[in-house]
Amino acid sequence: MRRLMINADDFALTDGVCRGILQAMEHGLVRATTAMTRPVGASGRITAQAAALRGRLGIHFQLTGGHAPCLPPGDVPSLVTAEGVFPRKRMDIGQAAPDEIRREWQAQLDLLRSCGVSPSHMDTHHHVHKRPDVFPVYLEMAARLGIPARATNPAMAAALRDAGAICADAFITDFFGKDLTPGRFLELAAAAFAPLPDTAVVELMCHPGRNDPELSRISAYNQAREREIAVLSSPEVRQGLADMGVAVCGPEGIPRPARGVRDGGPAS
Repeated sequence: MRRLMINADDFALTDGVCRGILQAMEHGLVRATTAMTRPVGASGRITAQAAALRGRLGIHFQLTGGHAPCLPPGDVPSLVTAEGVFPRKRMDIGQAAPDEIRREWQAQLDLLRSCGVSPSHMDTHHHVHKRPDVFPVYLEMAARLGIPARATNPAMAAALRDAGAICADAFITDFFGKDLTPGRFLELAAAAFAPLPDTAVVELMCHPGRNDPELSRISAYNQAREREIAVLSSPEVRQGLADMGVAVCGPEGIPRPARGVRDGGPAS
């Protein structure tokens, strides 16, 4: 059977986002989420749910969002603004030094682990790993950690697999914005699976959440997160996927390459 991993990005961004993601997991079709470590209060939110989300909670590596880095800003000068925080958007990142990315992401990973989480999969906030100065570090970490990594396009998927890393066969990024309906969700899923074999695994990115005052303050994408919960919990979506012969899965549903991971040991 074809499989769809529906991943909720931005876990730990705010209390309301966490509540919405948990609702979409309990009552809807979301089977995985990736956590940010840099928002204020993120560590407490992650720790509170670490046991309940074991095997379904990955890491949402950050170089954007306006948050402070894990490492002292002076240790990662190419990654921060004059105020000592990450730039808000991917386009605002300067020429990022690979070693600084590597050390900062390792610090984020170490922090996640200190919250009781062994990440089940990985991706990045604002898809910063699409940048040519960032992707080599992402590729290196994906191969070293041996966990599924988000590939945003076929070329990226091929590069990950060539390095012995794990990724889905295709990625749906367009369930976002204004057209948040069950029909649109099923249309995106059908289009993604159409050219793929019956054994394919597709990842769909989503952003469910409850709009709280903090989310309204820091993000324009707030009320739409509430609409996502409704779609992801919709009987129409559940039935539509079943009619397509698509089962939902978590990160465990993404198979390893036949030749295995080059270095499956844990990061030090």
